[in-house]
Amino acid sequence: MIKKIVLVIFIFFLFLYLLGSFITDTINPLDFAKRLEIRAMGIKPNVPFYESTRIIVGPFKPRHHYPLFPPITLEQAENAPHRVHAPDNTFLNIVVVGDNYQIKERWIYRRKPDYILLNEQQQASLKNLENGDHFFILDDNLQLQPITIEEAITLPNYIKVIKEMGKIISIEKKTLKAYFKHEYEYWPHSEEVLFFKNTIYSIDRKTVLKSLVVEFDKNGNYILCTTKDEHNKVVSIEKYYPRGSEYFSERSLFNQQGEKTNIIYIPNVGENKNVHLDKNGNITEVTYEGNRHIVLADFEEDERYKTLQIDTSKKYKAIDSLEPEK
Repeated sequence: MIKKIVLVIFIFFLFLYLLGSFITDTINPLDFAKRLEIRAMGIKPNVPFYESTRIIVGPFKPRHHYPLFPPITLEQAENAPHRVHAPDNTFLNIVVVGDNYQIKERWIYRRKPDYILLNEQQQASLKNLENGDHFFILDDNLQLQPITIEEAITLPNYIKVIKEMGKIISIEKKTLKAYFKHEYEYWPHSEEVLFFKNTIYSIDRKTVLKSLVVEFDKNGNYILCTTKDEHNKVVSIEKYYPRGSEYFSERSLFNQQGEKTNIIYIPNVGENKNVHLDKNGNITEVTYEGNRHIVLADFEEDERYKTLQIDTSKKYKAIDSLEPEK
């Protein structure tokens, strides 16, 4: 009897809370249902977890930034598969959701694994391995030194050896190619993003190489994109035009002295209009060109790991974007 009374009281106060929230527009019913779903996955606000690399592609991809799939284990994250939408790399993602259960931060490790062959001395050091997954680094003498999986996933280079039924079935080197962080902030009482920041780090995972901040309106439309270099100086500012305009956006470029050097008008269709400026802001030339995409180079591989011979007899198979990790 007492349990029934407690349950009725709980439901009554929950009803009042939800009713007040809906009336004051502080919570969307669909958002509330989504949060319950995410809590059922075992995801808690401000607690990092390993994110599945499964994604929904195409027109049915949701606009919200709630986690789509349950967390995966450390072992599954380290063993991230190649996906058909990015067949040359693997990704390990560590995610944190905020109090609204939408993604607040995401750290991303992009790697390029390769099957390798070890020399006789290196092979001999693996003779007494037990069955299972094992992780190593190369010392200055190119000898294998054991490390933990927790250490491996943060290092620029490591070697993974898998032994089953007393036989080594796989040897890989896993080279870190990029490390970056995504940050999200949302409009109050909305699932729409207020701003998104992408920070690209150097191989030491501390030095910032480049950052990009995108601002959005309440309807999810782009407003402004600001890009800064490794010295935290603005290198470009892109302003977005309303839908239906002749131009999609205009991008202003700046030199190291902070002087505007170009204004590039990007149309919805056709070539970009590039207006060149002198130091006084006067137009010196107007050219027309296609889109230019400037990307940072991948991290350089450690020389020790370059000496390892690639095993060309083995190939990776990219799996479907929605296939679960193993």
